[in-house]
This record gives sequence, structure tokens and C-alpha cells, in this order.
Amino acid sequence: MTNTQRPYTGFDKVGTETQAAAKKLADLLHKRYGMTYMGGLSVRVMRSAPAAIQKLPPTDPKCIPYMSVHSCGRAVDVGLPDGTPDIANKLTEIADYLVANADEFFLEEVHEYSWRNPKAPKGSKVWGRGFRTSRAKKDSGWLSWDAQNNGGTPGGLWLHYETAPNADPGKIEAHFRATK
Repeated sequence: MTNTQRPYTGFDKVGTETQAAAKKLADLLHKRYGMTYMGGLSVRVMRSAPAAIQKLPPTDPKCIPYMSVHSCGRAVDVGLPDGTPDIANKLTEIADYLVANADEFFLEEVHEYSWRNPKAPKGSKVWGRGFRTSRAKKDSGWLSWDAQNNGGTPGGLWLHYETAPNADPGKIEAHFRATK
């Protein structure tokens, strides 16, 4: 298992369908953990984009720096069924597994919206955390979010992941089946 520093692609082009590798990983997460596929391709700006940008049609050139990787078809959201016991801790377990295997799963980014920073004051808002390959040498690639820097849906009970443009569904499946 590896988690090495690699470039982060981010938005590169508008896709026409959810990438086969991204969908394959969602299918595997469903089989192992009961995770539900919540969506892939969606041409839109990021939820954390400025309000003025969010009001523009995604085809407006001003939106390009704020485009979601969902627009490429390489981002997928997956969640656990309502009523899953200890859901936040289960999401942490799965997010940590994905990041520990980020290279083999061709992952560039993972968001865990429900993660509570253990250093945060008791009763403070849950902002979550995000992993990115380009910062993997620091804190294993995780960044604790706050009010100014977050994934746009603090406290959300699902995971978001982004696969690399060259992600291979066959290699993802082979590694997934070889690990727990």
C-alpha cells in the first residue's frame, strides 16, 4: 500500500459520462461496505465557489477556475445507508483505507465531510478534512478544514473521491480484491 506525492489534476475538461474507473471503485465500495453511489458526472462549479460564480452558467469562462471535478466525470460521491451505526467513524475507516491505497486506486483527492478534528474545541462545528496527492508528504496528504478552507458541505455524511485521468478500472479492482 502506498500514498506518495503525485500531481493533482483537478478540473481538466468537461466529460460526457462518469469515468469507468471512478464508477468501478464505487461498485467495489458498495460490495464491501454497502456504500451507495450518490453521483458522478455533474457539470457544475464547486460548492465552495464564490456566490457570484455559483449564479453563472457553468459554460461561462469565469467558472473555469471553480469547476468541480464532477464536471470531468472523475469525481464520485458515495455514502452509507441512513441508520448505519457509528456512521461518522465508519466513513473515517473507509476514507483512511482509500487514502492508504491512493496510488493503487488512482486517487488524487478524497473528502471526508463528517470528520471532526480532535484538536478542535468541544462543541465546535465539524468542517471535515480533505486528502490531496500533491501534499502527500505532509500529514499523509490530509488537510483539516476550517470555516475559510473546506469542501463546501461541512458535516456531510458521505465521501467524495477523484480519480486520475489515466485510472485503470481493472487495476483498481485487482488491488481492491487483494486488500481489506
